[in-house]
Amino acid sequence: MNSFHNNTILNIIRKLENIILIIVLVVFSLILVLALVDIVYEIVLEIINPPYIIIKAERLMDIFSIFLILFIGLELLETIKGYLKEDVLHVELVILLAIIAISRKVIVWNFDKLSNKEFNSLAIMIVALSFSYFLLKMKLPKRKKEKEPDSKDS
Repeated sequence: MNSFHNNTILNIIRKLENIILIIVLVVFSLILVLALVDIVYEIVLEIINPPYIIIKAERLMDIFSIFLILFIGLELLETIKGYLKEDVLHVELVILLAIIAISRKVIVWNFDKLSNKEFNSLAIMIVALSFSYFLLKMKLPKRKKEKEPDSKDS
């Protein structure tokens, strides 16, 4: 009886979690669409305003930064979709997403406004995340090989 009650509660929690994740996916997708519209709008404004068809380097970096944020959002969306499909959070994808986000910060770095200390901390984070990703990639093929004999036996 207690086991049945626990399973019922767990099923309700799983369904609630899936509903929340679906709502998050829909809202996040809407945000990504609005970000894309914003990018197109900003580019069109830059092109139609004098000097025509010329985008200044500063604005180009701002637009490039928005593009990178959009790509990070798409990767996050893929991570959420993967979690919904497999009910497992892939640490590898989360680490890659963090590497992309920190790399974006480095790419659009404004050396005049930020200190070397901040730059060094970003470098350390990239090295740590890259090393974590490397360790995961070294470990993942072994896991797949271990699972293959089990699936053949079944």
